[in-house]
Amino acid sequence: MSIVEIIEKKLDPRREGTDCDFNGYLEDFIQDIDELEINDVIKSALKSIVEEDNQAKICVNLRMPVNKEAISNQIIRYKDIFKLNGNPIILPFIIYGKKESKERAMLIIPFEEYSHIFAKGYYYCMTEPGSDFTDCKNEIVAMSCKTKDEVVDAYKKLYNVTAGALQRSIDSGDFISYDILKVDAITCANKLRDNAISVLSKLEDKTESIYNMIVKWFLLKKVLYVQYMINKDILKNTFAGNVRKQRNQAKLNSEEIKFISFSELWRTSGSK
Repeated sequence: MSIVEIIEKKLDPRREGTDCDFNGYLEDFIQDIDELEINDVIKSALKSIVEEDNQAKICVNLRMPVNKEAISNQIIRYKDIFKLNGNPIILPFIIYGKKESKERAMLIIPFEEYSHIFAKGYYYCMTEPGSDFTDCKNEIVAMSCKTKDEVVDAYKKLYNVTAGALQRSIDSGDFISYDILKVDAITCANKLRDNAISVLSKLEDKTESIYNMIVKWFLLKKVLYVQYMINKDILKNTFAGNVRKQRNQAKLNSEEIKFISFSELWRTSGSK
């Protein structure tokens, strides 16, 4: 099944579904966008994309499960992610469509510190074995929306180059080296951990925030593992082609992401 067919089958409330919040033409979605609680840069980018392509479609807040059977998820062994109810991976904005014979999807997430890492994590969740999108990984790109111009420029190229080439261009300023990525991911995880209790203590309903924290720690672990495993230079130059040794080091890297456990988040934040 093609990527457009897969996404089009996701049901929003207008079709009595709960797969996502909206799935249809972007032109329809932006009619009421100013009334929605959406990042202003995202709003501006989506409006500009419609000006470029009034046939573009959008899937908003697509919910996905975490695949317990995926090898990477078994190896990183972050059990708290499997304690979350429902489909805890939420993909904020997916612009998708078809031009001539080319089908593409572009995942866009709101910009925040280290959001480029989360965008990569979402991509790895979307395309891992067992996912709906496993066979479509060469048709998907993912990015954080730092500026409107970056997103619009990427969309203009979406159907003119391969998804892989576009993704490498998007990543070029963010993923300078794995070592830098690792430092950034660990720093992000530590900041999240240091601020968790103070953030949660101010909230009456803490469920969404706790889920969000667990998902972020999971994505950081996943990126450190998968990004290391797909690096052929590391396999060749560091491990002389020994995949087992590379896998073991990738696991150790993911374990450097420190977190607060699911139960402790509830307990120490004063939740009942």
